[in-house]
Amino acid sequence: MTPLALSLLIGAGMGAGLFLLVRELFPSGPALGPALERLHGTPAPRSRKSDQDEAPFLTRTGEAVAERVRHWPGITIPVKNLNLVGESVGELFGAKLLHLTVGLLLPSLFTLIVAMAGIQFPIALSGLVGLLTGAAMWFLPDRQLARRAARARAEATQAIMAYAELAAMERISSAGAQDTLERPAEVGSGWVFQRIQAALLRARLDRAPAWEAMRQIADELDLPAADDIADIVSSAGTDGAAIYATLRSRAESLAAEQAADDQARANAASESLVVPVSLLSMVLLVFFGFPAFARIFAI
Repeated sequence: MTPLALSLLIGAGMGAGLFLLVRELFPSGPALGPALERLHGTPAPRSRKSDQDEAPFLTRTGEAVAERVRHWPGITIPVKNLNLVGESVGELFGAKLLHLTVGLLLPSLFTLIVAMAGIQFPIALSGLVGLLTGAAMWFLPDRQLARRAARARAEATQAIMAYAELAAMERISSAGAQDTLERPAEVGSGWVFQRIQAALLRARLDRAPAWEAMRQIADELDLPAADDIADIVSSAGTDGAAIYATLRSRAESLAAEQAADDQARANAASESLVVPVSLLSMVLLVFFGFPAFARIFAI
């Protein structure tokens, strides 16, 4: 193979790897079809085999890897975070495999490129760096998932806060415990309210109390606020307790907690600007002060 063909092949491989890496780091928006299906209702049920056949190859590979490694020590699957963002285990492990492959190949491609320029790196060093880079990039999708889940959990907490206010209004209008939870869910149209509606519908079909559906939502999405609302309303359904003031108090406490979290995030963002601003100030100081110092020392 000529050096030109080899360089073209290496460049194409690096370009494909960088494209896949950028695609994973900056994912595109959701597909319109599945988004409309989630918004307007669940599509007709399909068999599990059909779902697996229609899933992308990377997702199917990720599911197979997850089945093999889920019981290994040190391997944890963040099921609640996946439920919160609406992703599957196969999508997570498919992304992890892609990041691992890119991390393993990048040092080797870099070694080949610099070797064409006459600089020789030990093959063992390239392999070691590849293993370290691949291991580091294996955990990158977990961090991305945790950040997306944190944003989704904050959004869900705001929706639960509004839901508690609506439930309190229903209760003050002499609604029963079941209607206190079901009627407010029909008002909202966000993804949190849609999940609450689906859980309440399943509870009604199973002849279960509505607050059990709220406990299920709290367990699936890791939302303690939903569990608190379920406990408050269940006390009215079983003991006949007056819960209007309790619901309003819980909604106000959720609002205070959300405001504190927003303030903490704003403070963290402000503190993160200290280092870049300081470095920029130092660069400007050197840029403008160097001519004066050079002139002084020249004299």
